[in-house]
Amino acid sequence: MKSQLFALCALSLAVSANATPLISTVYDGPLSGGVPKGVEIYWPEAVADASVYGLGSANNGGGSDGEEFTFPAIAIAAGSYTTVASEAHGFTAFFGQVPDFISGAMAINGDDAIELFHQGVVIDTFGDINQDGTGTAWDYQDGWAARVQGSAGAFQLANWQFSGIDALDGVTSNTTAAKPIPLANGDDGDDGEAPAMVKISTIQGTPETQTTNSFGDSDVSPLIGEIVSVEAIVVGDFQDGDADGNRNLNGFFLQEETADEDGDARSSEGIFVAASTPDVQLGDTVRVTGKVGQYFGETQLYQVSSIEVVAPGTSAQLALVTPAHIQLPAAAVSRDQAGNWQPDLEAYEGMLVRFPQTLTLAEQFQLDRFNEVSLVAGNRPYQFTQLNAPDAAGNADYQRTLGAACITLDDGLNVQNAPITLVSDYRTETAPRMGDQVTGLTGVLDYKWAGNSASGARWRVRAHVDGANDFTRDWLGNSPNPRPILEMPEGNLRVASVNVLNFFTTLDNGSAHTALGHAPRGADDLSRFGVDPATFEYDRQLQKLAQALFAMDAHLLGLVELENAFATASDSAIDALATALNALAGEPRYAVLHPADHVGTDAIAVGILYQPATVSPEGTPVLLDDAVVATLPGFAAHDFATSPIFNGEATNRVPVAASFRHRVSDEVITLSVNHFKSKGASGLTDTTSPDYDQADGAGFWNARRTLAAQAVSEWLASAPTGVATDHQIIAGDLNAYAMESPVQTLLARGFRNVEPELAYSYVFDGQLGTLDYLLVSDSLHPALTQAVVWHINADEADALDYNADFGRDSGYYSASTAVRFSDHDPVLAGFHLVPGIQAWPDLLGLYDRAVAEGKLVGTSAHPWLQHFYVRLYRLQLQHLIWLGERGRSHQACARLPRLQLLSDGEARPGDWLAGAGRAAWAGHLRLAEQAFCPVQ
Repeated sequence: MKSQLFALCALSLAVSANATPLISTVYDGPLSGGVPKGVEIYWPEAVADASVYGLGSANNGGGSDGEEFTFPAIAIAAGSYTTVASEAHGFTAFFGQVPDFISGAMAINGDDAIELFHQGVVIDTFGDINQDGTGTAWDYQDGWAARVQGSAGAFQLANWQFSGIDALDGVTSNTTAAKPIPLANGDDGDDGEAPAMVKISTIQGTPETQTTNSFGDSDVSPLIGEIVSVEAIVVGDFQDGDADGNRNLNGFFLQEETADEDGDARSSEGIFVAASTPDVQLGDTVRVTGKVGQYFGETQLYQVSSIEVVAPGTSAQLALVTPAHIQLPAAAVSRDQAGNWQPDLEAYEGMLVRFPQTLTLAEQFQLDRFNEVSLVAGNRPYQFTQLNAPDAAGNADYQRTLGAACITLDDGLNVQNAPITLVSDYRTETAPRMGDQVTGLTGVLDYKWAGNSASGARWRVRAHVDGANDFTRDWLGNSPNPRPILEMPEGNLRVASVNVLNFFTTLDNGSAHTALGHAPRGADDLSRFGVDPATFEYDRQLQKLAQALFAMDAHLLGLVELENAFATASDSAIDALATALNALAGEPRYAVLHPADHVGTDAIAVGILYQPATVSPEGTPVLLDDAVVATLPGFAAHDFATSPIFNGEATNRVPVAASFRHRVSDEVITLSVNHFKSKGASGLTDTTSPDYDQADGAGFWNARRTLAAQAVSEWLASAPTGVATDHQIIAGDLNAYAMESPVQTLLARGFRNVEPELAYSYVFDGQLGTLDYLLVSDSLHPALTQAVVWHINADEADALDYNADFGRDSGYYSASTAVRFSDHDPVLAGFHLVPGIQAWPDLLGLYDRAVAEGKLVGTSAHPWLQHFYVRLYRLQLQHLIWLGERGRSHQACARLPRLQLLSDGEARPGDWLAGAGRAAWAGHLRLAEQAFCPVQ
């Protein structure tokens, strides 16, 4: 069979006179699922950057779908052939080698045409994109088509050779086919000599002996392309089709015995063997013959011709291998496939490794899709701009340093949406949280992706046995980051900022649209998948949301990511929330603010719920769009056509502002709820735009978010609701970390952040930061009693949320808890508002009332000493008031800090007062200070 294969390869090579790349082979395989499927591309001339080329498939004569796969930004040598396949397992099983690239766009059938693109323009085609190929002369169902010698130009049948349809039926490998698929980068044969027996370290090489290839890899084996034999011990059995269904990477890992190591720490003693038969076992000593290859930067043995078990696996056999110990952060770093920094672990590739230190779970975003998590050495990292002003050089250094400290823990599969195996019996109650830890992480180290380009190739640890790695967990009582019980802030007014994660009552059935014509973004209508009821996801989402909001018992709720529908007669998302909350309360406790039928024109919007028993609307609720901004100070000359702020695509969502009168204190507060533009590119490609990512940590659209911050502060200063009040709150998702200009702009204009210095409400890329805020005006801040960020969402895996798509196990979800009701943590603040303190003696009345009600008590455990502290504090307060009444406020104000220190809850000096009303009393003192002690 090889003679026919190489004859056809020679024909393809003769096309080299043509300067542009060509489609040289297309194939539709015979294995389960119709794999392998894909194409081979011939590159007659060297290409410095292959990312200007791409591929697309035209399915069933449906016309061009455009460029669906883009080659990576790598150099490709003249005369090279590259394969692009729909997947790797079937390709490897059929050809005995791995594909160069993988793309779902190549999930073609024998009736599909192929297009090759250069900078978005078609330069070569196989087949007719406007014709279903079934039954045509170019039909290659269960077969292949290969370009003939010297041909180029537009597609013509005469330029192609065809296997005929069904030519590959029943075939299990290309080498046994009567008409094998003619891939030019296939088996080159051998010269008849016995392959050399070598050490794995010789195959892996060192920086001095390693070479490069046309794909940009700089750590290529010095024996690349050679057929060799090795004898070593199986340290990871990841063969497909054996009894262990949780470890299927179509191969196994070999490592030299400790006695056979070369003693050079720069060379790896392990290697992956791409072969699933014959079956091997963990601990087996095996002798393998195969070709040295490179797959996604990982050195492998493939096209394996012989596997011999020399000694069966035992614990004693496995003990002959020494796991490599790796300490993070690593001394050097490299780039992963996506261009992100990672520890340089090339010297441990394919080995059994152990990280003797304690590593912290930093990211779980891909847990449900790929069964992978990110771990970091040391404390959980913050976003660079959470603690630092944006700076390109500083951010680059920070990310490089962070990359050296991180490692990915993956399962033993390269598939999507498999059952989660991070811990046994995974569900809400047993799931680890970000911040949980593992000590002595152990497994084999490989450099692969997780089965899809969304999780690219990087260094991954994969457990070689079940139970190798145990995480701390709240479930076990040993978590350093247990699930928090909500600490309810004191006060008579509670305000919350809550992202509700795309809560829609319009369900996504694949064709539904909202009243504004947008595709719904929330729960799916599962009836199209045969699930009953159709509202299964919606019911779960509403249940969690209602539990969380009810627990917060906020009197004012600023909500973000609601379906944009607010008509008073509508059965809208925000009305559904109010109905659910009132059902839990058993009374009409919550009401909806209806500012307009729609808040802006985006699919999602912000909204307000309130408790009428505590606050009542005052004035008129209003919206901020570009027409309003144009009337504000500082914006008269702004060009809204080229730089919109709230109107149009890729802008900030329209804010809502409303004023409320607090019934107890008669104070009026204006609440503005906001959702600034996200940090993604959203199609922005102009690198000269001030909104382009400056690589300083602030992301895309920072300038537009800053304009929104300026506009909101000017707007609130204009009393937009018709009610003049200095008490103002800016709530919502500002999509800016604490040190970025949108937040700093608002702080510079008289607002204060109520969150603690090291707070966070969101985890992105394993880094902590605040995106969600309650910013209060200077006049309101003295009434603040406490602010909390309820870490019920950001630290949890999204596998625990309401979604049920992609076959997710419904057992992960728990209806008994609000855990993971969103991806953002809510912010909740308490305020103690009292009728304005008009004179110094008002303080004494407030003090006596709190003592009489038992809200202020002495700090001692002895009753007589409690009474002593209360009396002594009152005497000091009386003296302060006596001074103030006699016009000696400067002396009274000088004594006020002493009373504040004796009741502030801090250890130094020891407090005299405690009790449920301590925080409220501290608020009274702050209000008195503001009223009678102007800043000098």
